[in-house]
Parts: sequence; structure tokens; C-alpha cells
Amino acid sequence: MKNKCRICGDFKDKESAFQKYGSENCTYLPENIKNLILFKDFRPGSDRSKQLKQCPDCKRYYLYETDYEYFAFGSEDEQILTRLTESEAMKLLNSI
Repeated sequence: MKNKCRICGDFKDKESAFQKYGSENCTYLPENIKNLILFKDFRPGSDRSKQLKQCPDCKRYYLYETDYEYFAFGSEDEQILTRLTESEAMKLLNSI
């Protein structure tokens, strides 16, 4: 049996988070996302991120995407982290 990765072993296949200005019901991605390394930034400098990240420990790939809606009295921010197989990651790299 394979050991669980110390960095991303507790991640779900798809993690999502949502923050709304002034709301008490905000959600956040797991803290360990900060330990993933950037493999490829598909939209450098954009406010709406699309990045391929990789776990430095187990080498799994993740697609990290952000979106937001700006309103006069605040904003709504969303982040999604999706686990990819190696073939899905390579297909994504080759399609762009």
C-alpha cells in the first residue's frame, strides 16, 4: 500500500473555495496548497489565474483556477483546485 503524501494526501479530487465580502460563510482551500509549486502559468499577470501546479513530494499535478466578480460594495472570489492525472496534465500543456 502506498503511503499518503504529506503535502497533498488530504486533498479531495476537486477542492473549491468561495469568499464574499461581508459574509461569514466564506470557505478556503486547504492550507497545504501553498506548498505546491508552479509548473506552468497559462495566464501570467491575469486576475483570473489558470495554473498547473505540482506537489514537490509526490509529483501529482493540480489545475488551480481563480475567478472573481467585482461589485460596488465588495467582491466575490472563487478558487478551484482540481487533481489531474499525468496524462491530463500533459494534454493540458499540449493544448495551449
